[in-house]
Amino acid sequence: MKLKVLACSMALALVGTMAQAADYTVKPSVTSLKTSPKTILLVGNSFMYYNCGVDGYLSGIAKSKGVSLSTTMATIGGAGLDWHLVKSYLRPNGLKSYSTLNDGSNKLVFHKYPDGKVFDAVVMQDNSQGPTHPELSKFFKKFAPIHVKDVKATGAEPLLMATWAYADRPEMTQQLMDATTKVANQTKSMVVPVGLAFAKSLRTRPDLKMTIADNRHPTAAGSYLEAAVLFATLTGQSPEGADFLGGCEKPLKPADAAHLQKIAWETVTEFFGK
Repeated sequence: MKLKVLACSMALALVGTMAQAADYTVKPSVTSLKTSPKTILLVGNSFMYYNCGVDGYLSGIAKSKGVSLSTTMATIGGAGLDWHLVKSYLRPNGLKSYSTLNDGSNKLVFHKYPDGKVFDAVVMQDNSQGPTHPELSKFFKKFAPIHVKDVKATGAEPLLMATWAYADRPEMTQQLMDATTKVANQTKSMVVPVGLAFAKSLRTRPDLKMTIADNRHPTAAGSYLEAAVLFATLTGQSPEGADFLGGCEKPLKPADAAHLQKIAWETVTEFFGK
Protein backbone atom coordinates (compact mmCIF):
# COMPACT_ATOMS: atom_id res chain seq x y z
CA MET A 1 0.00 0.00 0.00
CA LYS A 2 2.82 2.42 0.90
CA LEU A 3 4.51 1.70 -2.43
CA LYS A 4 1.28 2.46 -4.28
CA VAL A 5 0.86 5.77 -2.45
CA LEU A 6 4.49 6.70 -3.17
CA ALA A 7 4.11 5.82 -6.84
CA CYS A 8 0.92 7.87 -7.06
CA SER A 9 2.62 10.86 -5.45
CA MET A 10 5.58 10.60 -7.82
CA ALA A 11 3.23 10.38 -10.80
CA LEU A 12 1.32 13.47 -9.70
CA ALA A 13 4.57 15.38 -9.22
CA LEU A 14 5.71 14.36 -12.69
CA VAL A 15 2.41 15.46 -14.23
CA GLY A 16 2.73 18.81 -12.46
CA THR A 17 6.28 19.32 -13.75
CA MET A 18 5.29 18.36 -17.29
CA ALA A 19 2.31 20.72 -17.19
CA GLN A 20 4.54 23.56 -16.03
CA ALA A 21 7.06 22.89 -18.81
CA ALA A 22 4.25 22.72 -21.38
CA ASP A 23 3.35 26.32 -20.50
CA TYR A 24 6.51 27.61 -22.19
CA THR A 25 9.20 26.47 -24.61
CA VAL A 26 11.61 29.41 -24.50
CA LYS A 27 13.92 29.50 -21.49
CA PRO A 28 15.01 32.82 -19.97
CA SER A 29 18.60 33.95 -20.49
CA VAL A 30 18.51 36.44 -17.60
CA THR A 31 17.67 34.63 -14.39
CA SER A 32 18.31 37.27 -11.72
CA LEU A 33 18.82 40.97 -11.22
CA LYS A 34 22.30 42.35 -10.61
CA THR A 35 21.28 44.11 -7.40
CA SER A 36 18.35 44.00 -5.00
CA PRO A 37 16.09 46.90 -6.06
CA LYS A 38 14.59 49.33 -3.57
CA THR A 39 12.58 51.58 -5.90
CA ILE A 40 10.30 49.98 -8.48
CA LEU A 41 8.35 51.50 -11.38
CA LEU A 42 5.45 49.45 -12.73
CA VAL A 43 4.36 50.36 -16.27
CA GLY A 44 1.24 48.77 -17.73
CA ASN A 45 -2.54 48.89 -17.86
CA SER A 46 -5.64 47.63 -16.05
CA PHE A 47 -4.01 44.26 -15.42
CA MET A 48 -1.86 46.22 -12.97
CA TYR A 49 -4.33 48.76 -11.58
CA TYR A 50 -7.30 46.46 -10.88
CA ASN A 51 -8.22 45.92 -7.22
CA CYS A 52 -6.71 49.29 -6.23
CA GLY A 53 -3.38 48.44 -7.84
CA VAL A 54 -0.85 45.63 -7.72
CA ASP A 55 1.61 48.10 -6.21
CA GLY A 56 -0.35 48.02 -2.96
CA TYR A 57 -0.24 44.23 -2.89
CA LEU A 58 3.48 44.23 -3.66
CA SER A 59 4.19 46.78 -0.93
CA GLY A 60 2.07 44.84 1.55
CA ILE A 61 3.88 41.57 0.92
CA ALA A 62 7.28 43.28 1.05
CA LYS A 63 6.50 45.04 4.34
CA SER A 64 5.26 41.80 5.86
CA LYS A 65 8.51 40.11 4.84
CA GLY A 66 10.65 42.95 6.22
CA VAL A 67 11.82 44.04 2.77
CA SER A 68 12.08 47.74 1.92
CA LEU A 69 10.42 48.47 -1.43
CA SER A 70 9.10 51.76 -2.79
CA THR A 71 6.65 51.28 -5.66
CA THR A 72 5.28 53.68 -8.28
CA MET A 73 2.76 52.86 -11.01
CA ALA A 74 2.22 54.42 -14.44
CA THR A 75 -0.79 52.73 -16.05
CA ILE A 76 -3.23 53.44 -18.88
CA GLY A 77 -6.35 51.36 -19.48
CA GLY A 78 -5.98 49.06 -22.49
CA ALA A 79 -2.43 50.23 -23.14
CA GLY A 80 0.33 48.47 -24.96
CA LEU A 81 3.92 49.54 -24.49
CA ASP A 82 3.56 51.70 -27.61
CA TRP A 83 1.19 53.96 -25.63
CA HIS A 84 3.77 54.67 -22.94
CA LEU A 85 6.64 57.13 -23.21
CA VAL A 86 8.73 55.33 -20.61
CA LYS A 87 11.69 57.66 -21.06
CA SER A 88 9.60 60.53 -19.69
CA TYR A 89 8.74 58.50 -16.57
CA LEU A 90 12.44 58.16 -15.80
CA ARG A 91 13.45 61.83 -15.72
CA PRO A 92 14.56 63.14 -12.30
CA ASN A 93 12.05 66.01 -12.39
CA GLY A 94 9.11 63.73 -13.17
CA LEU A 95 7.74 60.78 -11.18
CA LYS A 96 8.89 60.78 -7.55
CA SER A 97 10.33 64.29 -7.86
CA TYR A 98 8.38 65.33 -4.75
CA SER A 99 6.09 63.89 -2.11
CA THR A 100 3.87 65.12 0.72
CA LEU A 101 4.84 64.53 4.33
CA ASN A 102 2.51 62.12 6.06
CA ASP A 103 2.52 64.02 9.37
CA GLY A 104 -0.50 66.26 8.90
CA SER A 105 1.58 69.29 7.91
CA ASN A 106 0.88 68.92 4.18
CA LYS A 107 4.44 70.01 3.50
CA LEU A 108 6.20 68.98 0.33
CA VAL A 109 9.56 67.26 0.13
CA PHE A 110 11.45 67.69 -3.14
CA HIS A 111 13.69 64.75 -3.97
CA LYS A 112 17.03 65.09 -5.71
CA TYR A 113 18.59 62.55 -8.02
CA PRO A 114 22.04 63.90 -8.84
CA ASP A 115 23.00 60.78 -10.79
CA GLY A 116 19.73 60.87 -12.76
CA LYS A 117 18.60 57.48 -11.48
CA VAL A 118 15.10 57.53 -9.99
CA PHE A 119 14.26 53.80 -10.06
CA ASP A 120 16.32 50.67 -9.49
CA ALA A 121 14.04 48.46 -11.58
CA VAL A 122 11.28 49.05 -14.12
CA VAL A 123 8.65 46.37 -14.81
CA MET A 124 6.87 46.78 -18.15
CA GLN A 125 3.64 45.04 -19.18
CA ASP A 126 2.23 45.10 -22.69
CA ASN A 127 -1.39 44.84 -23.81
CA SER A 128 -2.85 41.57 -22.51
CA GLN A 129 -2.67 39.98 -25.96
CA GLY A 130 -0.21 42.40 -27.57
CA PRO A 131 2.88 40.13 -27.71
CA THR A 132 0.97 37.53 -29.77
CA HIS A 133 -1.76 39.51 -31.53
CA PRO A 134 -1.38 39.41 -35.35
CA GLU A 135 -1.71 43.21 -35.58
CA LEU A 136 -0.26 44.33 -32.26
CA SER A 137 2.79 42.10 -31.83
CA LYS A 138 4.85 44.33 -34.13
CA PHE A 139 4.38 47.19 -31.65
CA PHE A 140 5.55 45.05 -28.74
CA LYS A 141 8.62 43.93 -30.67
CA LYS A 142 9.40 47.53 -31.64
CA PHE A 143 8.73 49.44 -28.43
CA ALA A 144 9.88 46.97 -25.77
CA PRO A 145 13.54 47.24 -26.93
CA ILE A 146 13.26 51.05 -27.08
CA HIS A 147 11.99 51.22 -23.52
CA VAL A 148 14.55 48.69 -22.30
CA LYS A 149 17.34 50.80 -23.76
CA ASP A 150 15.99 53.93 -22.06
CA VAL A 151 15.68 52.11 -18.73
CA LYS A 152 19.23 50.79 -18.92
CA ALA A 153 20.50 54.28 -19.81
CA THR A 154 19.47 55.47 -16.34
CA GLY A 155 21.22 52.58 -14.59
CA ALA A 156 17.95 50.81 -13.77
CA GLU A 157 17.22 47.17 -14.59
CA PRO A 158 14.35 46.34 -17.00
CA LEU A 159 11.86 43.52 -16.62
CA LEU A 160 9.09 42.42 -19.01
CA MET A 161 5.99 40.97 -17.38
CA ALA A 162 4.34 37.99 -19.06
CA THR A 163 0.63 38.20 -18.30
CA TRP A 164 -1.91 35.42 -17.95
CA ALA A 165 -4.21 33.62 -20.35
CA TYR A 166 -7.85 34.59 -20.60
CA ALA A 167 -9.96 32.08 -18.67
CA ASP A 168 -11.57 30.81 -21.87
CA ARG A 169 -8.27 30.69 -23.81
CA PRO A 170 -5.76 28.67 -21.74
CA GLU A 171 -3.50 28.22 -24.77
CA MET A 172 -2.51 31.87 -24.36
CA THR A 173 -0.22 30.97 -21.45
CA GLN A 174 2.47 29.41 -23.63
CA GLN A 175 1.96 31.91 -26.44
CA LEU A 176 2.42 34.92 -24.16
CA MET A 177 5.28 33.37 -22.20
CA ASP A 178 7.28 32.45 -25.29
CA ALA A 179 6.66 35.76 -27.08
CA THR A 180 7.62 37.78 -24.00
CA THR A 181 10.68 35.69 -23.17
CA LYS A 182 11.99 35.92 -26.75
CA VAL A 183 12.00 39.72 -26.61
CA ALA A 184 13.38 39.69 -23.07
CA ASN A 185 16.26 37.45 -24.16
CA GLN A 186 16.98 39.65 -27.18
CA THR A 187 17.15 42.75 -24.97
CA LYS A 188 18.91 41.03 -22.04
CA SER A 189 15.98 41.70 -19.73
CA MET A 190 14.38 39.61 -17.02
CA VAL A 191 10.90 38.09 -17.37
CA VAL A 192 8.25 38.21 -14.65
CA PRO A 193 6.38 34.90 -15.22
CA VAL A 194 2.97 35.85 -13.87
CA GLY A 195 1.11 33.89 -16.53
CA LEU A 196 2.85 30.67 -15.49
CA ALA A 197 1.76 31.20 -11.90
CA PHE A 198 -1.88 31.74 -12.90
CA ALA A 199 -1.89 28.51 -14.90
CA LYS A 200 -0.20 26.59 -12.08
CA SER A 201 -2.65 27.87 -9.48
CA LEU A 202 -5.66 27.02 -11.63
CA ARG A 203 -4.39 23.45 -12.04
CA THR A 204 -3.97 22.93 -8.32
CA ARG A 205 -6.85 25.08 -7.03
CA PRO A 206 -9.45 25.46 -9.82
CA ASP A 207 -11.92 26.67 -7.19
CA LEU A 208 -9.81 29.79 -6.58
CA LYS A 209 -10.71 32.04 -9.48
CA MET A 210 -7.94 34.17 -10.95
CA THR A 211 -10.12 36.31 -13.22
CA ILE A 212 -13.49 38.03 -12.93
CA ALA A 213 -16.56 37.42 -15.13
CA ASP A 214 -14.95 39.03 -18.19
CA ASN A 215 -12.36 36.17 -18.17
CA ARG A 216 -9.53 38.70 -18.35
CA HIS A 217 -9.11 41.04 -15.42
CA PRO A 218 -7.79 39.72 -12.11
CA THR A 219 -9.79 38.91 -9.04
CA ALA A 220 -8.29 39.97 -5.71
CA ALA A 221 -6.60 36.55 -5.65
CA GLY A 222 -5.23 37.21 -9.13
CA SER A 223 -3.77 40.57 -8.12
CA TYR A 224 -2.30 38.97 -5.01
CA LEU A 225 -0.61 36.24 -7.07
CA GLU A 226 0.63 38.84 -9.56
CA ALA A 227 2.25 40.75 -6.69
CA ALA A 228 3.68 37.61 -5.12
CA VAL A 229 5.39 36.69 -8.41
CA LEU A 230 6.68 40.24 -8.74
CA PHE A 231 8.07 40.10 -5.20
CA ALA A 232 9.78 36.74 -5.78
CA THR A 233 11.26 37.83 -9.12
CA LEU A 234 12.46 41.24 -7.97
CA THR A 235 13.92 40.19 -4.62
CA GLY A 236 14.87 36.56 -5.18
CA GLN A 237 13.06 35.82 -1.92
CA SER A 238 10.02 33.70 -1.22
CA PRO A 239 6.78 35.51 -0.33
CA GLU A 240 5.83 32.50 1.80
CA GLY A 241 5.02 33.37 5.38
CA ALA A 242 3.80 36.90 4.64
CA ASP A 243 0.82 37.71 6.85
CA PHE A 244 -0.46 40.39 4.46
CA LEU A 245 -3.81 39.23 3.07
CA GLY A 246 -4.51 42.00 0.57
CA GLY A 247 -6.00 45.46 0.63
CA CYS A 248 -8.74 47.43 -1.10
CA GLU A 249 -11.31 45.91 1.29
CA LYS A 250 -10.70 42.56 -0.40
CA PRO A 251 -8.58 40.54 2.04
CA LEU A 252 -8.05 36.90 1.20
CA LYS A 253 -8.50 33.94 3.47
CA PRO A 254 -5.17 33.02 5.10
CA ALA A 255 -5.18 29.59 3.44
CA ASP A 256 -5.71 31.15 0.00
CA ALA A 257 -2.91 33.68 0.53
CA ALA A 258 -0.58 30.89 1.67
CA HIS A 259 -1.45 28.86 -1.43
CA LEU A 260 -0.72 31.79 -3.73
CA GLN A 261 2.57 32.56 -1.99
CA LYS A 262 3.63 28.94 -2.48
CA ILE A 263 2.59 28.93 -6.14
CA ALA A 264 4.50 32.16 -6.79
CA TRP A 265 7.73 30.86 -5.29
CA GLU A 266 7.49 27.47 -7.01
CA THR A 267 6.83 29.18 -10.35
CA VAL A 268 9.75 31.57 -10.08
CA THR A 269 12.26 28.98 -8.87
CA GLU A 270 11.22 26.44 -11.51
CA PHE A 271 11.22 28.97 -14.37
CA PHE A 272 14.61 30.43 -13.50
CA GLY A 273 16.11 27.06 -12.56
CA LYS A 274 16.94 27.98 -8.97
